[in-house]
Parts: sequence; structure tokens; C-alpha cells
Amino acid sequence: MSIWTERELREDTAALRQLTLNVAFLADIKEDSVRPRELVQLIQVQLSEPRRIEFRKLADDLQRLRDELETHFALEEFYGYFESAVISHPGINARADRLRSQHEVIFLDLCELVELSEGVSYGETEPHRALAAIRAGFHSFVQSFSRHEEEEQELMMRLCSDDLGVGD
Repeated sequence: MSIWTERELREDTAALRQLTLNVAFLADIKEDSVRPRELVQLIQVQLSEPRRIEFRKLADDLQRLRDELETHFALEEFYGYFESAVISHPGINARADRLRSQHEVIFLDLCELVELSEGVSYGETEPHRALAAIRAGFHSFVQSFSRHEEEEQELMMRLCSDDLGVGD
């Protein structure tokens, strides 16, 4: 019979814990996250008319989107993801971990756009060059964020179908 130290026990059980999704909470968070999508559309319209861009308004809208996204990701991380005590879905656990780690990257990409737009609105950056970078960066951000949200949705659907016994 072996006696485990507290440290060995914690390390052993930590290896068994895996990240997974709390589908009910994550679905509610996604359903209630209308504001980020509205702001994305608003900014896309602004960027589609480069001759009419008001950089102060663009900077304000990007800041609002950043703040909304920060709240959205925080809610997902605190209520939509959780550590499971048992490895029940190894493939799902790895995908959930990868998706949660994308939050920081997507958020920081948006923060860079906020800083760039603020630089123009404060006269620190040349508008023409910055606008090209903002447009390209925002397009990339929207693609990453959309793909991320779709992957989370797919993962939730897979968990639901596996739990209900209708999956492959």
C-alpha cells in the first residue's frame, strides 16, 4: 500500500482534469452577445467608405467593441468553459483548450487596432497608411473571431449530440 503526499495527489488528479464546455451557459452567452456583432457591422460600414471615415468615431467604436469582446470572452471563460474531473471527450477537451486560448490572441489583435486608430485620431500616425493597416487588420480580426465563434458553436453541437447519443 502506498501513501501519497498531498502534492502527488494534486499532480495526479490535475493530469486527469481536462477542459470542456458548459454548453448551457455558453449557448446563453452567445445568444446574449448581440452587441459585439452589431459593433462589427457598424465598423465594417465605416471602413467600407474610406473617404468619409471619422477617425475619432472609429477609435471610439473599436474601443467599445474591445470592451464588449472583453466581457464576452470573460463570461465564456468563467461560465462557458470548465475543468472536468474525468477525461470523457479527449478530442473535445483539446479543442476546447485551443478555443479558449484563442480568446487572448483575438482580443490582443483588436487592441492593436484600437491603438492604431487612436494614434490617427490624436494626430500621432499618418491617416492614409494607418487606414490600410486598420482595414486589413479588422478584416483579419473579423475572420478570426467569426471562425472562432463557429468552432465553439460546432463543439457545443457535438457535445450535445454525443450526450444525447445521436453522434457518430
